[in-house]
Amino acid sequence: MRRLATIFLSSVALGQTAPQSQIAIAAKSPLTLARYIESHQNLDWDALWKAIDIRDKRVAGPPCGSATDNPCTTSILTVLNPDQAILIVQSAGRKTNDIYLRYRQEAKGGWRFAGERSAFINEAARRYEVFRIGRKPFLKISSDFSEIGGGFTQEVEEWFDLSQPDFESVFSFTVDGGENRFSFGISRSINAQTIVSQMPGSETIELVVNVHFDGPGLDVPATYLGVYERSASQKKFQLTGAYEGPDRRAAISTKDFEALGDPFEGPSNEQLLVYALPGLQKIATGSDSKAKTWLSSILGKAQDTPEKLALQELLAKP
Repeated sequence: MRRLATIFLSSVALGQTAPQSQIAIAAKSPLTLARYIESHQNLDWDALWKAIDIRDKRVAGPPCGSATDNPCTTSILTVLNPDQAILIVQSAGRKTNDIYLRYRQEAKGGWRFAGERSAFINEAARRYEVFRIGRKPFLKISSDFSEIGGGFTQEVEEWFDLSQPDFESVFSFTVDGGENRFSFGISRSINAQTIVSQMPGSETIELVVNVHFDGPGLDVPATYLGVYERSASQKKFQLTGAYEGPDRRAAISTKDFEALGDPFEGPSNEQLLVYALPGLQKIATGSDSKAKTWLSSILGKAQDTPEKLALQELLAKP
């Protein structure tokens, strides 16, 4: 799945910035750091990364706080059991990163910085939420990697297990997206929902992916199910099975399932002929000349497979 693709530029401080020692003091807790960020028009991001001990940190330019018309705003999510706070730093702009800074409360009452993550903000609305699986708290955040001109849309949701000491994604998927292959192949739109269950010693996520295959004269909806599991000893959820339909009527390869749900790493044209075959057969035997011309064109760009040859035979019939 496509991950955060940012243009790496060095963070620079514009105008006058506060001394490094002030930032270091402010960064000792999420509340004091939030106050510091919102009270300083120009932020020294390099100094901030150093203060929270993130080495060699590079972001897509300072996300905010580097100009008078781009102030930073902050909010804090508080989570209990284990006690922690997540400071969110945002700008009002688009095509930028929202920054998530996690702090865990120590036994003596202080705060310890526990990791940084970012979410790329593009076309879709910002989304983040704390929820629980059983008693474990999770944070979900979404990033939008849409490239409208390139024919791709993709909103990715990542889950973070806040009962773990680190701040790493344990599960991610495409919530909403699509790929337009224009005249070169079969296009598709995607949306997905999750169903979570828990058993003693294990957790399961069922990912229901609705795919709509389309093109001139083509309208084929389909649903696929992926089962992700992890045991108590595992950090990340693993895809253990994939099926056609929520009723698991037929198994498909996990590789195909992941490709179907990822606009940027999608199936080959030959694979899409298999998944959209019922609709393509209707085109080949129908009377829509425009749709037949499109089908003939995409078959010409595909390698010889049983599905391609069968469709060409149907198109050749008078």
